[in-house]
Amino acid sequence: MSKPAETEQSKESSKILVLDDEHSIRWVLERTLSQAGYIPHLATDVPEARQHLGKHSIRLALVDINLPGQDGLSFAREILEEYPSLMIIVMTGQSTMYNTVEAMKAGVFDYVTKPFDIDEIEELVKRALRVPLNTREITRIKSRKKEDDLLTGQSKVMHDLYKAIGRVSATDLTVLIQGESGTGKELIARSIHQHSLRASQPFVAINCAAIPSELMESELFGHEKGAFTGATDRKRGKLELASQGTLFLDEIGDMPMRLQSKLLRVLQEKQFERLGGHELITTNMRVIAATHHDLENLINNSQFRTDLYYRLNVFPVNIASLRERREDIPVLVEHFLQKGSKEMAVGCKAVEPEAMSVLARYNWPGNIRELENTVKSLMITNVTGTIMLDSLPKNLFKRQPLPDSEESLEEVASRKLEALVKDAVQFDRGSLMAEVLPQVERPLLNLLLEQTRWNQQRAARILGINRNTLRKKIETLGLKNQRGLEK
Repeated sequence: MSKPAETEQSKESSKILVLDDEHSIRWVLERTLSQAGYIPHLATDVPEARQHLGKHSIRLALVDINLPGQDGLSFAREILEEYPSLMIIVMTGQSTMYNTVEAMKAGVFDYVTKPFDIDEIEELVKRALRVPLNTREITRIKSRKKEDDLLTGQSKVMHDLYKAIGRVSATDLTVLIQGESGTGKELIARSIHQHSLRASQPFVAINCAAIPSELMESELFGHEKGAFTGATDRKRGKLELASQGTLFLDEIGDMPMRLQSKLLRVLQEKQFERLGGHELITTNMRVIAATHHDLENLINNSQFRTDLYYRLNVFPVNIASLRERREDIPVLVEHFLQKGSKEMAVGCKAVEPEAMSVLARYNWPGNIRELENTVKSLMITNVTGTIMLDSLPKNLFKRQPLPDSEESLEEVASRKLEALVKDAVQFDRGSLMAEVLPQVERPLLNLLLEQTRWNQQRAARILGINRNTLRKKIETLGLKNQRGLEK
């Protein structure tokens, strides 16, 4: 990090508060920030932090969540009311969806988990201090009782999703959630509603793909008695029921075109009539829509209205498929084991490591829904307390389909190894394994250590080995940390 320029604004913004009760964290951050030309002020608890804020013109604060006395989240909420221009980066060793969402709702600049990468902290500090003083206006929401987390996962894509939920839940913006079937689009919608100011009002969901088109209009708008054959009573529609709350339009891409135009008019005018009625009904609802379709393709094929798309796509949320975040699979499996134990009363279950590896390698075309159903089935069919490798469904062991023209790693390796194997057979050498393994391990470990910024604890966890084994391999293979960031 380069030293801040000596301007009046940078002199003011060079003072940074570090609030953490761990000596090692304070030491690392003090050293890093001082070397970068900033002036760190260290605090071990909230009263000490308040003293620094009262004495110095501090622009940025790095705040731990788990503090003695008052927790960091409630401190962040309070201090941002007193110092609205203060930038806060929250740090925690216990990352949950709730903590991430609540931190973003409180108006903090960003949220990082421990053990953090010092480069990440440096970049966040630079980004935070680039925000102009006169443009920081954030909607804050009063804290409510903690609810159970609806979403599960610790991958980077999930943390980014939690942050997005925290930011958008503090507003009334219309949200469009896009992702494959089974990725949890309704859970995301419910999470946004749960953390919003409308949380005490109804969350009304309608699946546009599950209701016949001839009934969809009545479901949305409601109807008066006698509006059509079979309408023996007045019925309130989803639009009316969701007033003051949230309307979730699942699989919006399957809504008939004629209803799309009527929905667009409601979103624009906030008024509608029941079928067969003349009374104008006003609705004040927050709209969240979701689809597994590519809406832009539907627009090109004249199957979705362009104007409705732009009305819905105010705050887009794209969900990664489960195969794109495999590191979350063990976490999800454990979550579903605990959930299934409560729901089905089958006792606690565990998954042996070999079986967990198979679950983590599978592509899960049905995403989280398929994984949950598989775990529930395994809990019922396994009478012992451990789910073993031989009890897994056979389809989990089948080779997964690859994108067109993409070779598998096994195919590439076989082609590359062919010459080495032929040579070893011709000369009857007895050292083939010792020759080949370093050629496989060296690039693998090099790439992984670079991607994890030489965080050996994290790299070992990803590899599925312990840290001491990884250290020995690094020494044996002569791998060097060019960045000087070994942890």
